[in-house]
Amino acid sequence: YVLFGDLGIYAYDYDGSFVWSHDIKPRKTFMDYGAAASPIVYQGQVIYQYDNQEDSYLMSLDAKTGRERWRTPRDEPSTWATPFVWENRLRTEIVTCGKNKIRAYDLDGELLWAMDGRMSNLVIPSPFAAHGLLYLASGYVGDAHRPVYAIKPGATGEIEAGDDPTSNAYIAWYQPRAAPYNPSPIVYGDYYYTLYDLGFLTCHDAKTGVEVYGKKRFAPGASFTASPWAYNGKLFFLSEEGDTYVVEAGADYEQIGVNSLDELCLSTPAICQGKLLIRTASKLYCITNVD
Repeated sequence: YVLFGDLGIYAYDYDGSFVWSHDIKPRKTFMDYGAAASPIVYQGQVIYQYDNQEDSYLMSLDAKTGRERWRTPRDEPSTWATPFVWENRLRTEIVTCGKNKIRAYDLDGELLWAMDGRMSNLVIPSPFAAHGLLYLASGYVGDAHRPVYAIKPGATGEIEAGDDPTSNAYIAWYQPRAAPYNPSPIVYGDYYYTLYDLGFLTCHDAKTGVEVYGKKRFAPGASFTASPWAYNGKLFFLSEEGDTYVVEAGADYEQIGVNSLDELCLSTPAICQGKLLIRTASKLYCITNVD
């Protein structure tokens, strides 16, 4: 399944043969940035979030045929966070981040709950889950409020965050100024790591939100758009300059290496079947262990 911006979603089989397409009507986006949320595939559905300045919606297509199953209007301006299917102990939810509200839907597109999280002006990091909690972040660098929320499952209706979000039974923890701008955070083990665009890393306790260590800098001048990944007790951070900084996971910050590709890198690497796929400005790398 391939998404080309505001043009359409295209499906191909594993032999590379075209199967179906679904046209997307282009809409005005903030500063003409275009769309960036990736489609997600779950139980025979291709789910797509298109927040724009004119006609925002969450949509489901049949994965085999491309037929539209449902479309739910959204009262949201442009956002760029990919939605997340949260399989928690109570139910399965489609979670979306928005500037106006964080919302969760059931698999038929019906609203389950919503929260005004006073998100930042540009919403980019994607939601994810760990330790039975849902993590949401929004950290545009020009805003004073750059929140991170850890949400418990089971909410219905409107979640009231207010001035003290943790007073709500469904908000496990909250940090008012800890969110990144472009990269999504990552939980590895018991720790919640945040990569900031200008090359700083912080660490919080994933279950409580308590700071483990404050901002540590990789190298002066390094900048980041891609989200981090983790493997075998290590964290990896790919910079726009093509340098992957390797950090030992745990409560103490320790940078243990730098691997360089010497080329522009903006995309988050993909991990599949024991292989790491990295896309640079001109190349596609596949890295794996060789027996």
